Amino acid sequence: MLKFTSLLREAGIDPAGVRLLRHCDPDVQRQVYQAAIHADPRFDLYQNAQVVPRVIDAFRAARYLAAFVVDPVGDCVFVGLWEVTGESSDPYTDPFPGAAAMPRSPTVFETRRVPELDCYRGRLVIEWGPGQRAWVQRADSKEKPIVELRRQIVEPEFVGYLAFRCGLAEVEALPSTWIAALRAVGGVYLLVHRERAEFYVGSASGADGFFGRWLSYQNGHGGNVGMQAIEGEAADYDVSILETAGSGLDERAVLQLESRWKEKLASRLHGLNRN
Repeated sequence: MLKFTSLLREAGIDPAGVRLLRHCDPDVQRQVYQAAIHADPRFDLYQNAQVVPRVIDAFRAARYLAAFVVDPVGDCVFVGLWEVTGESSDPYTDPFPGAAAMPRSPTVFETRRVPELDCYRGRLVIEWGPGQRAWVQRADSKEKPIVELRRQIVEPEFVGYLAFRCGLAEVEALPSTWIAALRAVGGVYLLVHRERAEFYVGSASGADGFFGRWLSYQNGHGGNVGMQAIEGEAADYDVSILETAGSGLDERAVLQLESRWKEKLASRLHGLNRN
């Protein structure tokens, strides 16, 4: 099986000087993924800022950074190769609103995107293997099998309504085909506050389906009394679908489905529902 290190060597790059990065940020993952595969400079800014000492040491020891981003279906996709050229003293501004605030001032690296292997951006998929928490690894000691080479950059296929789950703040950054699917259907959904483990059952029956309803929560509560009380933000929640409603169901029928789920999950007693 072809390994990623083979591509590095063919391009004249010594794997010993390369650090492999696997980006998987639950707060802004889809925004990061979209920026990365389309070579948006915001991704470079995001990647260059680091706060964990061992990661900073790894960046300082690297000549090159080979970056991969986990796409919406869980594949580890290659998004580019950067040369590390130094460190910056400029103030850092987070390029992705909604990301968790950095706990302290980051070390910001200066990098330069290099053309080697750029033809594989958004197309090459590797098997990262075990140890996903170690998201920075040495290329010369961690052989990564290439499991897929796509003919072109394509949006991942929609996972299906009942398998769908994402951060509430990431809804607007979903692939266009996913947004179209979520606009076409309504039903009952679940919002879960990650840190507090509190949840809210709601329903969507308007013209823009689930997508339109979820946009109303970008202020952190969408007018819901229970969510207002805990003063959360959209980035604090994950959203998933409990049940889809057929196109023939009117708003009253969808509200009945919602009420049934509130009873099943006891969200009026233990969750954020107040009616």
